[in-house]
Amino acid sequence: MKSLLIIGGATGTGKSALAVAVAKKIGGEIISADSMQIYRGLNIGTAKITQEEMQAIPHYMIDIVEPTDPFTAADYKKKASALIDEIAARGKVPILCGGTGLYINAALYDLSFSGEYDAELRRKLQEESKLKGKHEMLEKLRALDPEAAARLHVNDEKRVLRAIEKALTGGEKENDLTSPKYPYRFFVTEMPREKMYRRIEKRVDQMIADGLIGEVEGLLSRGIGYDRQCMQAIAYKEWAMRDAGLSDAEIIELIKKNTRNYAKRQVTWFKQYCDAIHIDMTERNIEEIAEMVATEYGEN
Repeated sequence: MKSLLIIGGATGTGKSALAVAVAKKIGGEIISADSMQIYRGLNIGTAKITQEEMQAIPHYMIDIVEPTDPFTAADYKKKASALIDEIAARGKVPILCGGTGLYINAALYDLSFSGEYDAELRRKLQEESKLKGKHEMLEKLRALDPEAAARLHVNDEKRVLRAIEKALTGGEKENDLTSPKYPYRFFVTEMPREKMYRRIEKRVDQMIADGLIGEVEGLLSRGIGYDRQCMQAIAYKEWAMRDAGLSDAEIIELIKKNTRNYAKRQVTWFKQYCDAIHIDMTERNIEEIAEMVATEYGEN
């Protein structure tokens, strides 16, 4: 098959636009690797790519799940793997693009998501949570699996404990990450930290201008509460703090802070791929970068 092309990177670094520009040059079709853009109705807060931005390039794994439904990395692995094979079989280039590292690994490697957990460990974690409190348990998860911690709300104690169990007893960290299922080329979008932070803050301001608050209120009015998996996304979960007395202005600043912190963790995550080509998205325009990526890909 044609090599899988992967474009990963932190939020706000231009992954989606680059993927579209490259796809136009090499006959590619794009598979999203974003754990929240899978949900229908979560558009503004997830910075979901629009039809106009897609520029007629086929995109997959977007708007495939109702916000009332759960979706796991195992689900993603199954669907994304089938798409990669199907796109390649048609002679097109499968392009995996997104910032959810676990999803990228699920598609690229034969990870196990058995769902089997140690009952004794679960009991001990529940006791630890009662003793130390939910904030300490979220910090424990952050040290083990920052991607999972970023997705979960501190009040979602059940999922936090399950995520800790997974990290400790058979999740991704115990899988073989040295034998990819496909030949691939990996590119990571990045930019100077301060510029990335400024872009994030402008993006959040634009989300508010585009109607983020109304989008959140609309989801809540449909009975989609903050305990739902989809509402653990940054830009959604923070609005629960209205009940704690935070003003909208304070919540907006919290969204910016949480997004900056998440981007910082993504930058760290993408450093693990020693064979990836890191691209400073500020050094050239998007067309020049896309041409470089297409050339590098063509030489594999």
